[in-house]
Amino acid sequence: MDKSPANYETLEKENRALVELIQHSTGTSDAEAELCDKNKGLIIQIVRNYVNISNHTLSAEDLESVGKIGLIRAAKNYDPGFGVKFSTYAVYWIRDSIVKEIYNAGFGIRLSNHQLERIFKVQSILRKYDLEHLEGTDMIHAIMKDSGFSEEEVRRCLSLNNIVLGTTSLNKKISSDDDDSTELGDMEISPDNVEDTVLEQELHQELYRSLSVLSDDERDTLVLRYGLYDGQQHTLKEIATLNEVSIEAIRQREIRALKKLRRELD
Repeated sequence: MDKSPANYETLEKENRALVELIQHSTGTSDAEAELCDKNKGLIIQIVRNYVNISNHTLSAEDLESVGKIGLIRAAKNYDPGFGVKFSTYAVYWIRDSIVKEIYNAGFGIRLSNHQLERIFKVQSILRKYDLEHLEGTDMIHAIMKDSGFSEEEVRRCLSLNNIVLGTTSLNKKISSDDDDSTELGDMEISPDNVEDTVLEQELHQELYRSLSVLSDDERDTLVLRYGLYDGQQHTLKEIATLNEVSIEAIRQREIRALKKLRRELD
């Protein structure tokens, strides 16, 4: 595959042309199939982050199919006025569809999109720093430091994490110390509310407009790096893989973008 900037610009033009066809067609169109084919690599890359997480029952093929649905949803909602490339915008919708399918079909308990994302983050921290050997307050404080969550949020995530991972007894205790423990059965799961609201979409658009001083590549990098659209932060390696460039290229792009924003704010 040609990884030159010109090739990416060509892909973006092709994506936008297909998006326009999809937005002006009724029912399933050939444009949808072509869009999915052109962005298959993007979908597979995102699926890899979820296929082996927790103990859900969905296969990679299942998640890829759901990812295509998310891609089409992105096409139907995309507006060039958002100020980002279609592929960057589509990452959110693909992930959103995958996560919804995981908790709707992959587990025996319904969790909100927001709750599941937080559980995934805690799981990631536990694996990243090998914290599973810690107990009580040591584990909780370590997670709090890396995640930015409050102690209450961390306890809740650990409790829900046990449910997601297949704990059979809701009376199993998740303790932060010997004197203070919480039973899984005591954890109230809030009602499912995963659909984007009009207000959220307007806030996202306003956020993108504030990044107008950046080039498309710089803006896309910050959006993914700091989770500016959906709260999901990506590593330099992940962004480099999505863009098929080196990690150092993404690092330098991030530095340039941050310098521009600082000058704009000064």
